[in-house]
Amino acid sequence: MKKCLPLLLLLILAVTATPANAQPSSTYYELVELSYTINADRTLNAHEKYVAYNSSTRTYTYEIKLQIATDEIYDINVWSDAESLDNYEVEKTAEKTTITIRFKLGGRKRLTYHISYIADNLVSGAGPIYEGKFGGIILGPRDFSHQKHIVEIQGLAGSKLFLTNPDAQILEGDPPTVRYETSIDAPGSFEGLEVQFCTQPTYYKLTLTERLTNQSTDKIDDMRLNMILFTEEASWQFAALASSSYQVKTMYIDNENNWHGVFEVGEISPGATKELQLELIYEIDVYDPRISENDVGELSEASWLTAYLEPDNKWESDHPLIVQAATSAVDGETNAYLAGQKIIKFVVNRLNYQTQTTRHGALWAYLNRIGDCSEYTDLSIALARAAGLPARAMYGWGYSKDNLGGHAWVEFYLPNKGWQPADPTWAETSGDHFVKLNPIHLTRGIRGMNSSESNLTFAYRGASPEFKETVNSLILTASGAAQEYINAAEYAIVVAEKLLADSPSENLSERLQLAQQNLEQAQTASDETQKILYAKQSVENANEVIRALGKLPEETEFFIDWDTLLPVLSIACVIVVVVLSIYVIRKGV
Repeated sequence: MKKCLPLLLLLILAVTATPANAQPSSTYYELVELSYTINADRTLNAHEKYVAYNSSTRTYTYEIKLQIATDEIYDINVWSDAESLDNYEVEKTAEKTTITIRFKLGGRKRLTYHISYIADNLVSGAGPIYEGKFGGIILGPRDFSHQKHIVEIQGLAGSKLFLTNPDAQILEGDPPTVRYETSIDAPGSFEGLEVQFCTQPTYYKLTLTERLTNQSTDKIDDMRLNMILFTEEASWQFAALASSSYQVKTMYIDNENNWHGVFEVGEISPGATKELQLELIYEIDVYDPRISENDVGELSEASWLTAYLEPDNKWESDHPLIVQAATSAVDGETNAYLAGQKIIKFVVNRLNYQTQTTRHGALWAYLNRIGDCSEYTDLSIALARAAGLPARAMYGWGYSKDNLGGHAWVEFYLPNKGWQPADPTWAETSGDHFVKLNPIHLTRGIRGMNSSESNLTFAYRGASPEFKETVNSLILTASGAAQEYINAAEYAIVVAEKLLADSPSENLSERLQLAQQNLEQAQTASDETQKILYAKQSVENANEVIRALGKLPEETEFFIDWDTLLPVLSIACVIVVVVLSIYVIRKGV
């Protein structure tokens, strides 16, 4: 999955001076201050301040053309502190607005003028993401140089700044604001200040539909699905199961802290289809712990994590080409943080993004230099392991264009800071995602012990089913999230009660009582924040019971396909009878 490049706001200044023998280089901007405010509806409020200075002794008349990369622009105002603007004009064409300003400026004089407007189609992003590139400019040889060019961008109240490019000053306070200062000589250019703000927390309701179809002429018996639902390893998210069309038989946690649900679907007749529908709630925050290389230890300090340093089917970290590439990528670096950065940079430079129909693995990606998020992740893991940096995969979804798509990224183990995420796929187009993630990454499961990316296993008797999973998502308001959390608490309590009935425990019974009390508090609270808080506590307490008692059913570990086995047993019985008959006959003889 690859994210689209953010839209670019390009302000192009074209300056024409008269009389013809004028020297435009004698006039320049002492200050250009461009201030932008991003609104919740993705419109942009702009206020631009220009201070022009004519260093010559002559008076000139100037015509300034400013181009804004959208025709969806409103409430345009142009004014001067000295009221010496002759006039201005606004012209809109396809996806462009041109503001033309004319004024006279005497020798050794300054003029300050302002432009304000509201614009649409300049702020991109979906869901919780608000992003763009603002304040860029291209200056021709006759344009005014900018002695001081300042771009200041303010995000939404309560949002969090995720990235800036280039690095900018972060001003304290809410809403979050960034400020960047530079100078631009004519001819010259400045690409603009790229920013991404994220609202948080973001609440997602996911509807997973598992469709099972029996295309054979034989029935399918005792169909059971074992699914990874979510992981508790991702500290930036909270996830819970809110409902299912088939009651879960049990829930348990595997050896990599993935939560599983086991569902019994039963018989599927020839030509029939059954669907298991699940509703999950995810709460995602921006993850940016602001770790630097100074916080992280050496590669040698992570050597004890041998399970995450070994090669596997798609992570060929012992292949000579991968070992050679890892040595080149890391280039002798021993700090784990810097080594991880170098590996991500190597992968981004090595691969070109191209959607694949099947997963190929690290070696194939390295040799063919293409791949999607699976290949970017696999190559990052293989290179890291070859370099002595423990690595594992995170599988889930990425939110884009108002829906979810399957996505994968990597985690490195950084001594002193533990497992930390990095997204090599989006690093290429969407800025730095090393030891930070924006809230459009939803983690379903983690794999490090093996390279399988499967989230589902089957157990059944008879014909094999055809399977398809679809995922739909909805971003919830706090009110909608509160109700989903209450649903999740009720669901978790039912599962915990069933497990406790089979395996009574006094201590765990107290936990369940806490979960029930928290649920009652959530149901009676008048404030959405309190509803969410109590409902989450209820889920967490019920999950402690499930964590202690939930386990993988034995019959899914040792499944016997009786429809296949019975004919074999019949033949075996015949053979046994024949052998015994021969033995008896010989004994008789």
